Amino acid sequence: MMKHRLFLITLLLLVCLPLMVACGDDDDDDDNDDATPIDDDDDTIVDDDDNDDVTPDDDDNDDTTPDDDDTTPGDDDTSPPPPTTPGFSYIPSGTFTLGSPTDELGRRDNETQHEVTLTRHFEMRKTEVTQREFEELMGYNPSYYTYGGTAAQRPVEQVSWYDALAYANKLSEWGDYAPCYTLTDIECADEESGDDQTYCAEHGGIATATVALNGADSVYECEGFRLPTEAEWEYAARAGTTTAFYNGPITNTSCEPLDENLRKIAWYCGNAYRHNHPTGEKAPNDWDLYDMLGNAKEWTWDFYARDNTGETTDPVGPADGNFHVVRGGAARFHGAAFTRSAFRSGHRPDHRVFTLGFRPVRTLPDDVPALRPSPVATPPVATQIERREPSWPDELPFEFTRPQVGDPLTPQEITEFTQKITSFWVDTQYFNRYRWLSHGMGPGYEWPEFKLFFQVNSGVKDGDVIEIRHTGNSDNLMIRTGKIFNAYAALYLASGDDLSAYMVDQYGKGLGALVDGFVWSEDDPELYIMPRTIFAQNNTQIEEGREVYVNYDPNKEYDFDWNGWTIPFPTNPAYGDIWVRTMRSKDDVPHFYRMVPLLYRLRDEAPDQDVRDAAEYALHYMESWVRDIVDAGYFIRTKDMEGDTFIPMSADFPFMVNDLASFTIYDPVAPNAECNAELVSAFIAYQDPLANDCGDGRSFLYDFIASYQHYFNDRNIIRYFHIDAVMMALMHEYDDMAYELLEGLTDRSNYIFDNSRQEEHRGYDADTASYLLAAASAGLPLTNREAQHIVDEYSLAVDHYLDWPNWDLWAPSVPEGPVDLRPSDVMSEEKAVVRSTEMAYFIEYCYSPFRNEAGADVVDCDVILDPTQWGAPLE
Repeated sequence: MMKHRLFLITLLLLVCLPLMVACGDDDDDDDNDDATPIDDDDDTIVDDDDNDDVTPDDDDNDDTTPDDDDTTPGDDDTSPPPPTTPGFSYIPSGTFTLGSPTDELGRRDNETQHEVTLTRHFEMRKTEVTQREFEELMGYNPSYYTYGGTAAQRPVEQVSWYDALAYANKLSEWGDYAPCYTLTDIECADEESGDDQTYCAEHGGIATATVALNGADSVYECEGFRLPTEAEWEYAARAGTTTAFYNGPITNTSCEPLDENLRKIAWYCGNAYRHNHPTGEKAPNDWDLYDMLGNAKEWTWDFYARDNTGETTDPVGPADGNFHVVRGGAARFHGAAFTRSAFRSGHRPDHRVFTLGFRPVRTLPDDVPALRPSPVATPPVATQIERREPSWPDELPFEFTRPQVGDPLTPQEITEFTQKITSFWVDTQYFNRYRWLSHGMGPGYEWPEFKLFFQVNSGVKDGDVIEIRHTGNSDNLMIRTGKIFNAYAALYLASGDDLSAYMVDQYGKGLGALVDGFVWSEDDPELYIMPRTIFAQNNTQIEEGREVYVNYDPNKEYDFDWNGWTIPFPTNPAYGDIWVRTMRSKDDVPHFYRMVPLLYRLRDEAPDQDVRDAAEYALHYMESWVRDIVDAGYFIRTKDMEGDTFIPMSADFPFMVNDLASFTIYDPVAPNAECNAELVSAFIAYQDPLANDCGDGRSFLYDFIASYQHYFNDRNIIRYFHIDAVMMALMHEYDDMAYELLEGLTDRSNYIFDNSRQEEHRGYDADTASYLLAAASAGLPLTNREAQHIVDEYSLAVDHYLDWPNWDLWAPSVPEGPVDLRPSDVMSEEKAVVRSTEMAYFIEYCYSPFRNEAGADVVDCDVILDPTQWGAPLE
């Protein structure tokens, strides 16, 4: 959803474009301050120091032979020069610890520490290859960031792995070295055939080629320039350090607040203003290497392996694979956690993106002396901030009241309504029905079983079998699954209900299946990205004697919409040859964020160990996925047809992220516009607000723009993220924060009966009734008027749904042939009732420890939480 109107786009353009266009330089030289002209420095690839000079060299000449150092004024050039190419730093051989300690903030589980020895000295480019350098050598510039006066000095990007190899070969020829690689069978980006002379210069670069070493047994034995191995890259980046960054530990994982160490050495999403920058502007490491962290992430030689602990001396990675290792972090879409020395990711070799560049290295001859000592291997440094173990509160920690409005429900009205809603659950077999129709993979197959409650399908009854045909995209299936999960979870915690325990386990596995199903292959470097949905193998499931055949085939067709692609994932390790729906949207995120507080309690308080295990499993996947969102700067990453991870960009405005995947797109217009979403994400990912301060949780400009663009934004996104924010602040005992957020939630609720949307949208009254129940679960004290509104809307919904004949599709009264799988909430053109998936909100409301005793009563919670009393007359 979140569709942009023209006036909003125009406003965003006016605000954002000044941030995205770099200031013009005073000349065309590689000046490091964009202000001082250096008329004498030609800054060619044979410059004596290759730095962006502000002070002339000691001899004022652009020597083709490098000086013995680049920094000492008055140097007489009498010492032997270091054996490095101009613009390269000498890196001595040595031993170091690759990876990160287990308590490093932002650490991922593919960073296992192990000792590595590099036996050869090498030289590494001091900076990333710039656009000008690439164009001078290769004859074209593929970069995205070509605007502004400093473009030539920025890193070249949008280069494939093959393009980087081709540049290394050209550089070898310039230096009169034997090229490291041979590239044959070259195919260009425009599908034209290429050659090893022009390397597709006029055809968009190289898309694919056969690559071999040129007469060398190992890349370490090459004479010419090449890409660094992954081990060389991290060794050079660390320069003897063991902390997250080469100048100290990490303290903040995302873009804001700024990490005080990282900001000094790197351009990343916290300080780069949505674009990369000229190379060499930030402080280098001790080996005089600039931008090793941030600015552009960098290709390495190795194929990616999740476990790279095999070789310990001169490692080169696996012999083959799908992805090549990428290191270093980027100026855009990379928070501090993605910009650590140990951070590992990867892309397919033909991948091009405006965040990805490279820098070459060259092995130095055997007879080169060790001109500087190798770093001493030291124990890793723990950098993780101490986190307290929360104890989940069992009551609202403060008094919170509202002026009462309206007449209270009488005890008799509460009794009658309680009987009405619980009788509905019993008569329709409401909770059993979700067991029968929720599906994914049934038991007894080679693939892991799971259940989700899918969104749009058609059904066919054939004898005693119901076929569920996947004929819709199920883009927002987690809205429905999240709502039903919370009812089961609360009922289990309150009563120990066996059906609820089973469904908690199955839905928990479903959450994990969404993530596992979005893994391209065994060597996929990104294991915790979530799609909209997966279409697994056709299968049969039998629940309580009722048989369902799940047919995913109708959805297994290519579909490329602006907000999602349906594509094959034929090598998925968990489920085999399946299809996925990509570009997960924030539309349903607040509804399964609401699962987290109950997952916490299930994991730590459930009486049954198997339920605890299921909750732990679901939390692992939830927290890992949300951590990716936070660490990417509050963007929701996705994958393409080849398994490459990317951020969806707007088709109409390519410099903007597609709103469905962003919690920050409105910030230039309304700062902290979606702060509630960011706050909840931070709590889930790191059990900490990460300096997010949302005040009372309202952003008037954002709320106005977003809600009036589309009703869905207000009903399903804005309101529920606000509820989530209150709930998570309460769970983690940020009581002052929770109180202020609850004040904002109260103001939001007060507005309900004064909103013109009551007349504009037929579902407004029903939606506000269920929202008020959800808000009351987070501590909102209901007014008498609100309680009456809930009773009226839910009573109407019960009457409407009881007329639907298909609650038990296997009943003899349901004829064979096409069948509706779920009841419609539409009563008439003017009126819709509470959605069927929201008819059990009372269970979470009654179970919640934060239900406010100062609020008006709606139901008898003792009955609601005891299935043995459902539907019976009450005394």
